[in-house]
Amino acid sequence: MTLLHAILLGLVQGLTEFLPVSSTAHLTLVENLLLKQSMPLAYDVLLHVGTLAALAVYFRKDLAKMVRGIFGGDPEGQRMVLLLIIAMVPTGVFALLTRHWKELAKGHLWLYGVFLLVTAGMLFVANTTAKRRNGRDLSQINGWDALAVGAIQGLGGGFGLSRSGSTICVGVFRGLQLPASARFSFLLGMPTIALAALYEGKKVVMPLLRHQPLPPELAFPAGSISPTLACAVGVVVAGLSGYAAIGLLDRFTRQPRLHGFAAYCVLAGLAVLVLGLRG
Repeated sequence: MTLLHAILLGLVQGLTEFLPVSSTAHLTLVENLLLKQSMPLAYDVLLHVGTLAALAVYFRKDLAKMVRGIFGGDPEGQRMVLLLIIAMVPTGVFALLTRHWKELAKGHLWLYGVFLLVTAGMLFVANTTAKRRNGRDLSQINGWDALAVGAIQGLGGGFGLSRSGSTICVGVFRGLQLPASARFSFLLGMPTIALAALYEGKKVVMPLLRHQPLPPELAFPAGSISPTLACAVGVVVAGLSGYAAIGLLDRFTRQPRLHGFAAYCVLAGLAVLVLGLRG
């Protein structure tokens, strides 16, 4: 891995984490094109630290409200914290149950093509549904909505099923307005990314901090730049590009305009499927 590779991977992660096009599928594809192999899942998750910072900055007012809610100073913020906790329960359960399979999927590129097509189908249906009804706003989200969104987040996010796309779609299927569903998806991304980065990223970070070699299953390709530099550059670039992507999707979900993303997922899914099947 070169410095340019680290920059490109951070850019791909940041741009695709929040757009409903599956960051995992794109990151895995670019890794295979640039490096002729997939990077360890822990490295991919570590790049999410940059996108977590982007979320925290973009939604700093919501974050401050939730912090006040934790200490009883904001009922609305307190309610949102409770809903996020409810959503994180199925996310955590399903993420742990499917982690092994998500790691294995890194070696089967065609699977990402299949789930990009699934993402496309969900986006088409959600966009049509959002156009036909008004739906409930953010203040009307309930515990069942949170459980449903949390469940799809735990199941996806590693096979090529877009985390942001699937959670936004399930929110709409549950009867939420598209903007409300998108905002809840963004807010849910903060604890999700933080916990995933802590769980997976420490496997890379701890050896680097101790100046120890990475274990064989986490080793970078032969001839790579310093893993510490590769991680730092990737995280910074992911944060900057992620902030831009959040603003783009935030604007696109104020009205039902997801068909363009769905069409892209169809094209990308077919391309990845073909590449994966051809080896």
